[in-house]
Amino acid sequence: MEANINTQDVGTKKPSLLGMITSPGEQFERMKTKSPVWGAFFLFIILTAAIAGIGMYQVVNHPGVMGEVPDAEAAKVVGYFGIGAGIVGGLFGTAIWFFIAAAIYKVIMMFMSNDTSYMKLLSIYVYTYTISILGAIVNFIIRMIIGGDIETSYTSLATLFEPGTVAHGAASSFEVFNIWALVVMGLGLHITAGLSKKQATILIVIFFILSVGFSSLSGLAPKFGA
Repeated sequence: MEANINTQDVGTKKPSLLGMITSPGEQFERMKTKSPVWGAFFLFIILTAAIAGIGMYQVVNHPGVMGEVPDAEAAKVVGYFGIGAGIVGGLFGTAIWFFIAAAIYKVIMMFMSNDTSYMKLLSIYVYTYTISILGAIVNFIIRMIIGGDIETSYTSLATLFEPGTVAHGAASSFEVFNIWALVVMGLGLHITAGLSKKQATILIVIFFILSVGFSSLSGLAPKFGA
Protein backbone atom coordinates (compact mmCIF):
# COMPACT_ATOMS: atom_id res chain seq x y z
CA MET A 1 0.00 0.00 0.00
CA GLU A 2 2.80 2.43 0.94
CA ALA A 3 4.62 1.63 -2.30
CA ASN A 4 1.48 2.50 -4.27
CA ILE A 5 1.16 5.84 -2.47
CA ASN A 6 4.81 6.67 -3.18
CA THR A 7 4.36 5.78 -6.84
CA GLN A 8 1.30 8.03 -7.06
CA ASP A 9 3.23 10.88 -5.41
CA VAL A 10 6.03 10.57 -7.94
CA GLY A 11 3.51 10.66 -10.77
CA THR A 12 1.51 13.65 -9.51
CA LYS A 13 4.10 15.94 -7.92
CA LYS A 14 6.20 18.39 -9.90
CA PRO A 15 9.99 18.12 -9.76
CA SER A 16 11.65 20.30 -7.14
CA LEU A 17 14.75 22.44 -7.64
CA LEU A 18 15.92 21.76 -4.08
CA GLY A 19 15.27 18.09 -4.71
CA MET A 20 17.79 18.18 -7.56
CA ILE A 21 20.42 18.55 -4.85
CA THR A 22 19.04 16.12 -2.28
CA SER A 23 17.22 13.50 -4.39
CA PRO A 24 17.71 14.03 -8.16
CA GLY A 25 16.57 10.51 -9.03
CA GLU A 26 13.11 11.19 -7.57
CA GLN A 27 12.83 14.47 -9.48
CA PHE A 28 13.68 12.76 -12.76
CA GLU A 29 11.04 10.10 -12.06
CA ARG A 30 8.52 12.93 -11.70
CA MET A 31 9.69 14.40 -15.01
CA LYS A 32 8.44 11.32 -16.80
CA THR A 33 4.91 12.70 -16.40
CA LYS A 34 5.52 16.38 -15.59
CA SER A 35 8.39 18.27 -17.25
CA PRO A 36 8.07 21.96 -16.26
CA VAL A 37 10.53 24.37 -17.84
CA TRP A 38 9.72 28.06 -17.64
CA GLY A 39 9.68 28.72 -13.89
CA ALA A 40 13.19 27.37 -13.37
CA PHE A 41 14.27 28.78 -16.75
CA PHE A 42 13.50 32.40 -15.86
CA LEU A 43 14.68 32.01 -12.27
CA PHE A 44 18.10 30.81 -13.40
CA ILE A 45 18.65 33.42 -16.09
CA ILE A 46 17.79 36.15 -13.55
CA LEU A 47 20.13 34.65 -10.94
CA THR A 48 22.91 34.25 -13.51
CA ALA A 49 22.44 37.84 -14.68
CA ALA A 50 22.58 39.09 -11.08
CA ILE A 51 25.76 37.14 -10.32
CA ALA A 52 27.34 38.33 -13.58
CA GLY A 53 26.38 41.94 -12.88
CA ILE A 54 27.79 41.88 -9.35
CA GLY A 55 30.90 40.14 -10.63
CA MET A 56 31.46 42.85 -13.22
CA TYR A 57 30.89 45.48 -10.52
CA GLN A 58 33.74 43.92 -8.56
CA VAL A 59 35.95 43.93 -11.64
CA VAL A 60 35.35 47.53 -12.71
CA ASN A 61 35.81 48.78 -9.14
CA HIS A 62 39.12 47.02 -8.73
CA PRO A 63 41.90 49.62 -8.27
CA GLY A 64 44.00 47.97 -10.94
CA VAL A 65 41.23 48.38 -13.50
CA MET A 66 40.04 51.86 -12.60
CA GLY A 67 43.62 53.07 -12.30
CA GLU A 68 44.02 52.62 -16.05
CA VAL A 69 41.20 55.12 -16.73
CA PRO A 70 42.57 58.62 -15.99
CA ASP A 71 39.29 60.54 -16.18
CA ALA A 72 36.80 60.02 -13.33
CA GLU A 73 33.72 60.46 -15.55
CA ALA A 74 35.12 58.05 -18.11
CA ALA A 75 35.74 55.57 -15.31
CA LYS A 76 32.06 55.78 -14.31
CA VAL A 77 30.96 55.18 -17.90
CA VAL A 78 33.28 52.19 -18.16
CA GLY A 79 31.92 50.87 -14.88
CA TYR A 80 28.27 51.22 -15.87
CA PHE A 81 28.95 49.70 -19.28
CA GLY A 82 30.73 46.73 -17.72
CA ILE A 83 27.94 46.06 -15.23
CA GLY A 84 25.30 46.41 -17.95
CA ALA A 85 27.21 44.07 -20.24
CA GLY A 86 27.44 41.50 -17.44
CA ILE A 87 23.70 41.64 -16.76
CA VAL A 88 22.67 41.52 -20.43
CA GLY A 89 25.17 38.76 -21.12
CA GLY A 90 23.84 36.79 -18.16
CA LEU A 91 20.23 37.20 -19.29
CA PHE A 92 20.49 36.48 -22.99
CA GLY A 93 23.62 34.32 -22.92
CA THR A 94 22.14 31.90 -20.40
CA ALA A 95 18.76 31.73 -22.16
CA ILE A 96 20.36 31.09 -25.55
CA TRP A 97 22.68 28.46 -24.08
CA PHE A 98 19.73 26.59 -22.53
CA PHE A 99 18.09 26.28 -25.96
CA ILE A 100 21.35 25.32 -27.69
CA ALA A 101 22.25 22.70 -25.07
CA ALA A 102 18.82 21.07 -25.31
CA ALA A 103 19.10 21.10 -29.12
CA ILE A 104 22.49 19.36 -28.93
CA TYR A 105 21.03 16.66 -26.70
CA LYS A 106 18.03 16.32 -29.03
CA VAL A 107 20.29 15.70 -32.03
CA ILE A 108 22.25 13.12 -30.03
CA MET A 109 18.99 11.42 -28.98
CA MET A 110 17.91 11.24 -32.63
CA PHE A 111 21.18 9.54 -33.59
CA MET A 112 20.59 7.08 -30.75
CA SER A 113 17.03 6.38 -32.00
CA ASN A 114 15.56 7.92 -28.87
CA ASP A 115 12.32 9.90 -29.31
CA THR A 116 12.50 12.01 -26.13
CA SER A 117 10.96 15.41 -26.90
CA TYR A 118 12.97 18.61 -27.09
CA MET A 119 10.98 20.19 -24.25
CA LYS A 120 11.59 17.23 -21.95
CA LEU A 121 15.33 17.44 -22.66
CA LEU A 122 15.18 21.18 -22.00
CA SER A 123 13.48 20.47 -18.68
CA ILE A 124 16.16 17.92 -17.73
CA TYR A 125 18.95 20.35 -18.60
CA VAL A 126 17.39 23.39 -16.90
CA TYR A 127 16.69 21.52 -13.68
CA THR A 128 20.21 20.04 -13.71
CA TYR A 129 21.47 23.63 -13.95
CA THR A 130 20.49 23.88 -10.27
CA ILE A 131 23.90 22.34 -9.52
CA SER A 132 25.71 24.82 -11.76
CA ILE A 133 24.01 27.85 -10.22
CA LEU A 134 24.82 26.50 -6.75
CA GLY A 135 28.46 26.29 -7.81
CA ALA A 136 28.37 29.85 -9.13
CA ILE A 137 26.95 31.09 -5.82
CA VAL A 138 29.52 29.18 -3.75
CA ASN A 139 32.39 30.53 -5.88
CA PHE A 140 30.92 34.03 -5.67
CA ILE A 141 30.83 33.85 -1.86
CA ILE A 142 34.41 32.55 -1.71
CA ARG A 143 35.51 35.34 -4.06
CA MET A 144 33.79 37.94 -1.88
CA ILE A 145 35.52 36.62 1.24
CA ILE A 146 39.06 36.36 -0.12
CA GLY A 147 38.85 39.05 -2.80
CA GLY A 148 39.81 36.60 -5.52
CA ASP A 149 39.90 36.70 -9.30
CA ILE A 150 36.53 36.53 -11.09
CA GLU A 151 37.97 34.19 -13.72
CA THR A 152 39.14 31.59 -11.19
CA SER A 153 36.94 28.74 -10.01
CA TYR A 154 37.85 28.12 -6.38
CA THR A 155 36.07 24.77 -6.31
CA SER A 156 38.29 23.33 -9.06
CA LEU A 157 41.88 22.13 -9.37
CA ALA A 158 42.72 25.27 -11.36
CA THR A 159 43.85 27.00 -8.18
CA LEU A 160 46.82 24.61 -8.04
CA PHE A 161 48.29 25.86 -11.32
CA GLU A 162 49.54 29.15 -12.69
CA PRO A 163 46.84 31.16 -14.54
CA GLY A 164 47.26 31.37 -18.30
CA THR A 165 48.73 27.88 -18.66
CA VAL A 166 47.35 24.77 -20.34
CA ALA A 167 47.40 22.95 -17.00
CA HIS A 168 45.35 25.73 -15.40
CA GLY A 169 42.81 25.58 -18.23
CA ALA A 170 42.49 21.79 -18.13
CA ALA A 171 42.31 21.72 -14.33
CA SER A 172 39.39 24.16 -14.37
CA SER A 173 37.23 21.33 -15.78
CA PHE A 174 37.99 19.21 -12.72
CA GLU A 175 35.51 21.25 -10.75
CA VAL A 176 33.25 19.87 -8.04
CA PHE A 177 29.97 21.33 -9.31
CA ASN A 178 30.78 20.74 -12.97
CA ILE A 179 31.38 17.03 -12.37
CA TRP A 180 28.36 16.82 -10.06
CA ALA A 181 26.15 18.42 -12.73
CA LEU A 182 27.41 16.01 -15.40
CA VAL A 183 26.65 13.02 -13.17
CA VAL A 184 23.15 14.35 -12.45
CA MET A 185 22.59 15.04 -16.17
CA GLY A 186 23.56 11.46 -16.94
CA LEU A 187 21.06 10.28 -14.32
CA GLY A 188 18.36 12.37 -15.99
CA LEU A 189 19.16 10.98 -19.42
CA HIS A 190 18.88 7.48 -17.97
CA ILE A 191 15.72 7.88 -15.89
CA THR A 192 13.69 10.46 -17.82
CA ALA A 193 15.01 10.14 -21.38
CA GLY A 194 15.29 6.36 -21.21
CA LEU A 195 18.93 5.83 -22.13
CA SER A 196 20.64 2.78 -20.70
CA LYS A 197 23.14 3.35 -17.90
CA LYS A 198 25.95 2.47 -20.30
CA GLN A 199 24.74 4.93 -22.96
CA ALA A 200 24.28 7.75 -20.45
CA THR A 201 27.68 7.11 -18.87
CA ILE A 202 29.52 7.06 -22.21
CA LEU A 203 27.77 10.27 -23.30
CA ILE A 204 28.65 12.13 -20.10
CA VAL A 205 32.27 10.93 -20.19
CA ILE A 206 32.56 12.23 -23.77
CA PHE A 207 31.17 15.62 -22.72
CA PHE A 208 33.64 15.76 -19.83
CA ILE A 209 36.58 14.96 -22.10
CA LEU A 210 35.43 17.66 -24.52
CA SER A 211 35.16 20.17 -21.67
CA VAL A 212 38.74 19.37 -20.62
CA GLY A 213 39.89 19.84 -24.20
CA PHE A 214 38.18 23.20 -24.66
CA SER A 215 39.37 24.39 -21.26
CA SER A 216 42.93 23.44 -22.22
CA LEU A 217 42.62 25.59 -25.34
CA SER A 218 41.66 28.54 -23.14
CA GLY A 219 45.03 28.10 -21.45
CA LEU A 220 46.75 28.44 -24.82
CA ALA A 221 45.02 31.75 -25.62
CA PRO A 222 47.48 33.97 -23.68
CA LYS A 223 50.41 32.30 -25.45
CA PHE A 224 48.93 33.00 -28.87
CA GLY A 225 48.23 36.58 -27.79
CA ALA A 226 51.84 36.99 -26.76
